[in-house]
Amino acid sequence: MSYIPPHKRQLKDPVSPSPFPDSLATKVMKNTDFKSSSVKVNIAYSRDAIFKWFLIGSKGISDEVPPSIKLVPVSSDSSDSRYGEKSFVLMNTNVEKENVIAEESEEEERTRWMLIAEKVEKDLVVAYEQAKKGMQDHHLSDNAKLRLVARFGKILFRRIHAGPVTEYWQAKSSNRTFCTDVPTSFIQNIKSKAIPSHEFCIDLEKEVYVVQISHYTRPHSTIICKCTVKEDGSLSMYKAELNPLRHLVVDVSCIDKNLDMRFMLAGKRKMFTLTEKERSNIQRMLDSVTVDSTVKGGLTWPHGKPPSENGYTIFEVCHVRATTYKNKTLRLRVRETNGYSERFGTWEVERGVTLILQDINTKLQEQNIERGCVLEMLRDALGTIWDFLHCDASLT
Repeated sequence: MSYIPPHKRQLKDPVSPSPFPDSLATKVMKNTDFKSSSVKVNIAYSRDAIFKWFLIGSKGISDEVPPSIKLVPVSSDSSDSRYGEKSFVLMNTNVEKENVIAEESEEEERTRWMLIAEKVEKDLVVAYEQAKKGMQDHHLSDNAKLRLVARFGKILFRRIHAGPVTEYWQAKSSNRTFCTDVPTSFIQNIKSKAIPSHEFCIDLEKEVYVVQISHYTRPHSTIICKCTVKEDGSLSMYKAELNPLRHLVVDVSCIDKNLDMRFMLAGKRKMFTLTEKERSNIQRMLDSVTVDSTVKGGLTWPHGKPPSENGYTIFEVCHVRATTYKNKTLRLRVRETNGYSERFGTWEVERGVTLILQDINTKLQEQNIERGCVLEMLRDALGTIWDFLHCDASLT
C-alpha cells in the first residue's frame, strides 16, 4: 500500500484534548473549554491531571509557534466523522526545511529530541505521586494499575473559525484529538529496523474482541469488556475494566516528521464493583452477539441493533489482533483493529504502535525516588522513541 501524506490521510481515533507548552500553558488553559464538544466521549481524567504540549523540529523545542507552521485541512473525504467537522493537521511550510535537516547530523537531532526529558521529568514524578496518593485515598491500590506509554500517530485539530494557529489554540471552541492510526509502511519499518536494533522478541500474540458497554446510572463511565470467542461463535467475557483514568498527557508535534508522539500515564481500573447479577446481565448481552468476520466490527447484532439488558447497552465493538514484543526495559504492542461505533455510526480499521515503558513505570512507583535516575531512564526511553519516529523518515 502506497503511503499517503498525513494531511491527506483519513485520521481517526479521537482521544483527549491536546495540551500546551510551558510558555503558553497558563494563558491558554484558562481560555480553553475542554468540554466544549457536543459529543460525549468517555475519557476520564484525574482531578489533578497534567497536560503538556511541545512543538519540536530540527532546531529543538520551540517555545513559540514559528510563522512557517500552518493548519492544513485533511482531504474532503477524511473529515472526522465522529464530530461532523473537518480536521486539520500542523504542517511546516518552510521550503528550506529539508535542506536544514540534511545539514544536521542524526546524533545532533537525537540529542535535541531528548531535551524533552528535562521538560517532563518533574511533571512525570508529580503525576505518579498524585496517582499513587489518589489510589491509596480510595483504597484502589489492588484494583488499579498504572501504565506509562508512548503512542505514535497524529495530532488533529478541529475549528469553526479561520485565523492564525496561535489564535486558534487560544480559542474556547478549539478541539484537539490524537489519532493513533499509522501507515502500514511505518509498521513495516518498525519490524524491519527498530525491533531488531533494540533486541525485541515476540512475547505474545492474541486476538480478542473488546466490547464497550454503558449503563444509564453511570453516564460518564464506560465498561470495557475483553472477550474471547466460544465454540458456538458467541463471546465470553474474561475481563471487565472501567475506562482508564489519565494522570499525565504530553503531546509532541514533530514538525519535521510525518508522525507525532503522545506520552501518557494512565491507570487501568478493574471492575471490582460488578456484582454477580451485573456480570450475568452483561454476559446475557454478549451471548446474543455473533462473531462474523465479514461485517464491520466483526460482530452482528440480534434484530440489527445492539442488545440491551437491565439498563446496560452495547455501543461500540472492536476486533483486535495484537502482537506484543519485549526487551529488557520495554514492551512494544503492534495492533490492528476493526471497530464499529453504534454511537457515532462509524466504522474504522486502524493500525497502531504503542511502547510500554516498563522500567520507568516500575521505578516511579518506588518510595524515595532518585530524580537523577529517573531523568537518565527517561532520556534512554526517549532515545528509543526517537529511533521509532526515525523509522518514518524514509516515508515519502
